[in-house]
Formats: sequence, structure tokens, C-alpha cells
Amino acid sequence: MASSIERAVDLLLDRWRLHVTGDAELVDDVTTVMVPPCSVEPATVDGAAQWTVRVERDSCGEVPADLGTLVSSRPVLAYPNGSACLTVTDSSGGLLRLAGRYRPGISPALLEVDHKRRTTRVVVPTSGSSPRWPDWLARLFFSSRMLSGGWRMLHASAVALNGVAVVFVASTHGGKSTLAHRACREMGARFMADDLVLISPEGVVAGWPTRVAVPAELAGLGGFAGGVPDRQVVAGVLRQRVLLTPQEHRAAVRPSPPARLGAVVQIGTAPGSAAGCTLEPAQAEAAAADAGDAPLQRLYSTDLLSVTGGPPPGAPGIPAPPVGSVLAGVPAVRLTVSHLRDLPHAPVWETLAGLLPEVIA
Repeated sequence: MASSIERAVDLLLDRWRLHVTGDAELVDDVTTVMVPPCSVEPATVDGAAQWTVRVERDSCGEVPADLGTLVSSRPVLAYPNGSACLTVTDSSGGLLRLAGRYRPGISPALLEVDHKRRTTRVVVPTSGSSPRWPDWLARLFFSSRMLSGGWRMLHASAVALNGVAVVFVASTHGGKSTLAHRACREMGARFMADDLVLISPEGVVAGWPTRVAVPAELAGLGGFAGGVPDRQVVAGVLRQRVLLTPQEHRAAVRPSPPARLGAVVQIGTAPGSAAGCTLEPAQAEAAAADAGDAPLQRLYSTDLLSVTGGPPPGAPGIPAPPVGSVLAGVPAVRLTVSHLRDLPHAPVWETLAGLLPEVIA
């Protein structure tokens, strides 16, 4: 049954503030995903927020019942993996109205953007949990501004350990999620990110909320509930994961707010048992640059239609600092195992403790 209770909060991250208001259950969905990396404060009434997202249930039949008909006759913004799509339905009266589907099989939603009032209204079906558009708008509000404000995006996982962020970088399917979840279960680390992190010019790491892929052998030990099994053959080896929404994942982990970058760990393979070595600055820069080559993630994090008033694509912003300046003074190491299938059980912490004694005790 739809909630008739309304709630309003402000989400804060760095110098940006988003006001979220409307259906209490939907507002809670947004805060569950966004806190952390954001912090939450009582709602402001003095216009301090740069933008407002209003979340509502479809009590008046506003959401189109047949999205297929709409998208067949209009231009569509469709993301490359074929899931999320948006189409403009009207732009009269100073409002931009769009209809969209976040994933196949999920009911469509209505988005109404009022740039004059700096507000996006999102209307979702009358029952059930949020079909992702409300928290997507919140992520889009912050990420579009962070990327234009000098933050750097990395395809990486991260945890907070002993007060600092440890960032794991690797090739696709290279073990980032495995080490992050092992660190939480075995080292008492707090989870930051499974797939995507943002780093400020000052070296502050914010773990970015995305759907999480937990290695199947770790999911059974971590108290995770729900999720969708995912089986892929990678380099001739069966790779089994459990895919969890941010809400499902956070029911079983302790998420961490942004933290100062404390170490970078590059994951790779080499003959023999688990081993490690210190990376030279140029090697660390190359590893971070490779992790920063994430065009699809940047596409998802750019406000292409200005639905949250974000900077238009290509607009001048604050240039991201050179990778070397962000990594200056930060220890970086390479961890290798004989094969990635050994990573869930290899003695990685003993190896890393000798290389990162101030971070991994």
C-alpha cells in the first residue's frame, strides 16, 4: 500500500546540497542508497539546497501505461547496455516532461523538470519499492557536479580501514569486489564501493553506490539476503556472483562515509603463491590512469538532459588534477596471486601487511 506520509531531508556531499521531499517510503529509499557517501540533515526551508527532487506515487494516473508506444514514436536516450531509457513527452509551459524505464520488466516512471524552480518531480507506480529513478536522480545530481568540480572517477572498489580508504584497482573481472568483501569480513573494514569511486582534488575518496556483485563463495558467508545469481565464463573459468541492489547490500555491510586516500592496491596474477611489491610512482600513476578510463560510468554519471540542473556535457569545469598529484605520498603496491580463482582464499592480508604496515595491521 502506498504511503500517505511525507518526509523531507537534505543530502550533503562536499559543497553540494540536495533537498529530497515527498512520499516517506520513497525518500527513505533514496537515503538508504545515498547515506553514505552523503550525510543527511534536517530539510532546509531557506533555499540553501542547489536542487530539489520531489518523489511521489502515481495516484492520478500520470505515468504512461504503454512506454513502448511512446518510445517507438520519439527520440530516446538509451544507455549502451540497453536498460535505462528516457524519452521527452512534452516541453511546454516551462516544464520538461519525460517518461522512462530503468530496467526491462520495471514499471515506467514520469519525470517533470522545472529549471526555474530548480526542481525535478519523479512519479513512480503506486505500490512496491522504488524502481530506482528517485535514487538515480540523487546520484546524478551529485556525480554530475563532482565530475565538473575536479573530482576524478575510477573503476575500482574501496574499503575504509584504520581510518583511511584503501582502493583496489584491477582489470575487468580482476578481483576488486573479492578483496573489498574479504576486507570487510576478515579485517573489519567498512565498505565503500564495489565498482566505482570518486576522488577529490584533495585526495578524499567517496564510494559510489551501484549494484553490487558479491562473489558467490563470499555471499554465503556474509549474511546477504536476496540478490540475483549471475554466472559468466571469464577466461575459461566459471565466475559466479550474486547481484544485489544497494539496499539489499547495505542490509549486510557497514558502509563508510568519504575518507582520505590511504593506499592503492593493484591486483594481478603471477606464478607462485600470493606475493606483493611496492609500485614506483610512475607505475602507480599508470594503474590509476587505467582505472580512470571508465567512459560508460562517466556517461551514467553525466546529466545529459539536465534533469537535475547539472552542467551540460562539455561545459567548462574545474579540471581534474593530475593523477600524480592526488597519489603523492600515498603508498601503492601490487598484489599478485597465481590465479584469480585463488583470490577468495589466498593469504593476501599477510602479504599486504608487510607492504602497508600503517594501513593493514
